Amino acid sequence: LEEKGFDPSNTLLATSLCADELARVLEDEFVSIYGNNFNLGGLSGFPFAGNTGWGAMSAHVPDNGFCLTIHGPHVGITQDGVVGKVERSGIALVDNCCGSAIAASNYLKGITDGSANINPGIQLFSDFQQGAVQELILPHGKRLNDADDRMKELPYALYDSQDVLVRDIIESGKGGIKQGLALLGGIQINTGPDTDDYFHPLRFDYYDSDGNMVGSMLSKL
Repeated sequence: LEEKGFDPSNTLLATSLCADELARVLEDEFVSIYGNNFNLGGLSGFPFAGNTGWGAMSAHVPDNGFCLTIHGPHVGITQDGVVGKVERSGIALVDNCCGSAIAASNYLKGITDGSANINPGIQLFSDFQQGAVQELILPHGKRLNDADDRMKELPYALYDSQDVLVRDIIESGKGGIKQGLALLGGIQINTGPDTDDYFHPLRFDYYDSDGNMVGSMLSKL
């Protein structure tokens, strides 16, 4: 990014990561470099700030500056290799991770096997983000049912849904891009309190000042 002119003084960091505190580890590492982030994300890492949030964020990018946007779901892995769960500091329970994603997956499984009690109030404001996650994962029902390991496949299905949404938001708001935009998408892998977390990058694209995606930088990571 330095080769393209990005530096902490001219770059706004925007993130769309899950609300879970475990997702802050990755976010905080980037904040330590670029300063405070503009938060676009919500449950499961979907960019629930939407077009309005993207427009506000774009207006906060320094004049003639850049935006680095990072997005993606997360998944836990326990010390003994169980995917979809993780140990948390101070909590005896080995917890689901990502809880929102797994709840959406269970809802989807109930639909595909016919056992679901369909909730007509799915978009109630008291839980509208989870309702949206459940709807956004619907196209991946067969994919998840056919997977050898549903929990391993789940974060990739979530990422693919997010990727479509992020691309649409960028396309709608590309007029707000100033000097350039770097978009890093992937999957956070959270482990226990005494071990390192990981990030699996799936795309790292550069957009010019006209909002055109001009190249992938993934091979440079």
